[in-house]
Amino acid sequence: MSNKLNRIYIGSICNRDLEVFDKIKKFCSKNYNISIINLIKKGSNTFSAKFFKKQLKKYPISFIIIKLLSKEDNQEIYNAINESAPNIPLLNSTNIVKTCESRKDTIRMVKKRCKKLSLPSTFFSFSEAYDACANGTKIIIKLDRHNIPDLPRDGRIIGIAKSVDELTALTQSFNENELFFQEYFEKIDIIYKVYVVGRWLVSITSHNRMRQKVNLTPLELIHIRVPIDKQLKRRILRMGRKLGLTIFGIDYVLTKEGIPYIIDINDFPSFRSIPEAVSLISDYIYNVLILQQQVFKVPARARG
Repeated sequence: MSNKLNRIYIGSICNRDLEVFDKIKKFCSKNYNISIINLIKKGSNTFSAKFFKKQLKKYPISFIIIKLLSKEDNQEIYNAINESAPNIPLLNSTNIVKTCESRKDTIRMVKKRCKKLSLPSTFFSFSEAYDACANGTKIIIKLDRHNIPDLPRDGRIIGIAKSVDELTALTQSFNENELFFQEYFEKIDIIYKVYVVGRWLVSITSHNRMRQKVNLTPLELIHIRVPIDKQLKRRILRMGRKLGLTIFGIDYVLTKEGIPYIIDINDFPSFRSIPEAVSLISDYIYNVLILQQQVFKVPARARG
């Protein structure tokens, strides 16, 4: 009985990387007496504001986790949280989760708030990319949306344009608003992936698939953990604070001069390559909730 009385309830609005997230649910329940309540109706792929409000009334939700595929109807989720649960703390803010749905919006925000981070040149229109390409800049073309449903990993990248003719040919089947144009650093075989949970951070290697001529073997695909420069670590953590991210991932490359350039940012990545992520994320959630209870004494409740 006391176990049930002391139970902590947090809500989840999650529809991607569910295998890892289910492990987090089990770990939190077993080790911390935390129940993660699904705020999307089981068996449904559609968010219901009515069901959301019903769950908020049924459970004393202290915290909400958002982890979403990029969809047009996500705005309904953001509206529901702002209207019905404005005082319940979030793992990552709705503003940054929404921003991270678009590569262009994410880069704009980073450039505005994090002046000391180095990023490749980004071109926010086809004409900008065309002019840069005409002047000798190689352009990598990606889909602008992150976490598109049912899209294979390799489908996110449209290609590399080394001339305006290639740029035109690669983009002719797409609407300009669907695409993200970024300066491409040639002759870089390794991309570094950084995973952040609070102030914990780890960096691993990943192959640049755009540089591979043949399929990689399972051995070649093994991610190797590597140290990360202290200054870069501080800047990444500072970026998280400025953007409202507490659990997130970034990709960066090292130029031949040894300068790290951040090429991608993702709110709440899958963590599949990080075996200890389940316990680290669960520990972080628990510590945040305990601190929250110490400050507020009583969990924030939704509006009736």
